[in-house]
Amino acid sequence: MLMTCERLAMRLASGISIAGLVALMFLAVLTLLDGLMRSIFNHPIEGVRDVGSLAIAIGISCCFPVSLMERSNIAVRFVASFLGSSAGRFCDLIASVLTGLVFFGMAYEFTRYAFKLGQARETTWILHIPIAPFWYCVAGVLWLTVLVQIVMIAVDVANLINPARVNALAPEHNGLSRVES
Repeated sequence: MLMTCERLAMRLASGISIAGLVALMFLAVLTLLDGLMRSIFNHPIEGVRDVGSLAIAIGISCCFPVSLMERSNIAVRFVASFLGSSAGRFCDLIASVLTGLVFFGMAYEFTRYAFKLGQARETTWILHIPIAPFWYCVAGVLWLTVLVQIVMIAVDVANLINPARVNALAPEHNGLSRVES
């Protein structure tokens, strides 16, 4: 069951990261075109900054789920060398729970922020694009990140209960669980 959840979470995280990459590539192309228009015709594309700030917010938020799933966040591994591997796995679990709480707080606050932007009918400066839907998207991605982190907490609990699972799943990652597609 947990392996299935891990695979589903990894697919979800990968799909979200691709969406973020598309948003950032769109911004890169738009920025390139804006630069060319400035240099060749001395006339920039209006609103690139408007679109850019929204694309960056979505692009960055889309990187969080896959980062947590692949465990590419910062980790301190010295506890295991002093206190043993089970103490290290326990610290991994504590770190996962704390990470989940941080992302829960972020998702909650970004949801509140998007709601306030929607109530105020905020728009971008030049193009007058409503801002709230983009921030709802960011908040939604953060809520999905929380779900991914819940799966990672479950993995850490399973690794703590069954240390053999760690080596069987990811011997090349020094005990870190990683799902292969």
